[in-house]
Amino acid sequence: MMIDKKLQAELRAKFNPDGSELRRRQLRMLDMLKYIDKVCQEQNIKYWLSSGTCLGAVRHGGFIPWDDDIDIEMLEEDYNHLITYLQNNETEEFVVQTHITDPNYITDFAKLRDKTTLIHEAFGIDKLYKYQGLFIDIFKLTPSNSQSLHYVCGRLRILESYCKRWSITNKIGKSLFPILRKINNNIITLCKPLDKLGAKNKLRHGLGSVFLKPRFKEDIASLTRIPFEDTLLPIPTNYDSYLRRIYGNYMELKITHQHLCPFEE
Repeated sequence: MMIDKKLQAELRAKFNPDGSELRRRQLRMLDMLKYIDKVCQEQNIKYWLSSGTCLGAVRHGGFIPWDDDIDIEMLEEDYNHLITYLQNNETEEFVVQTHITDPNYITDFAKLRDKTTLIHEAFGIDKLYKYQGLFIDIFKLTPSNSQSLHYVCGRLRILESYCKRWSITNKIGKSLFPILRKINNNIITLCKPLDKLGAKNKLRHGLGSVFLKPRFKEDIASLTRIPFEDTLLPIPTNYDSYLRRIYGNYMELKITHQHLCPFEE
């Protein structure tokens, strides 16, 4: 399903030629991804390239030329296994970022961070984070039947992040943030059983994530390894259905601008 080689070469030359800042970052994130893949194979953890990273593997044989991040997904049990392992086995290069390893961390999914680099995310959301290196987003999937609950909980997390940034310079914000975080955590805890009711084969990123599109068990039931840059990495065997549910016509090039470079979600 890869695009024409000539077009791919033109896109590489335009967006991420060898030696460019973006390409150097992509190659460093590839090192991080290989580390995660090695850990997952050793620990018998099932994961797959997700969202734009999966799209890049299928359409480009690696990174989407203008993409500046990596996303992976796994089921909750595998997620808990991986995060526990990473928290107990920090390396000289990499550390997992969660609420436990970084109390100022806001989001409801984990990141593997590179300790040898420094970046600044869009909108200053990482201003108070302990770890600010290049990262891989690690998402867990849980049974979910309610897009509305995910929308509300995701917006609460966004409000919480604004309050956290406000707390840097404002005493009221500093006092308000821990109260808001406790309220949000309680709301999410109460909503989890409701979200699972009638979920059947439907999954979403954990409550609190701002990504609302569902995944389906039949699409991720089996995995296959395909080329991603200079290695082989797992994607859903039924990648066509998986990607179409997220992007529609995923072979159509859609170039927008976000983060540090053009970005396709």
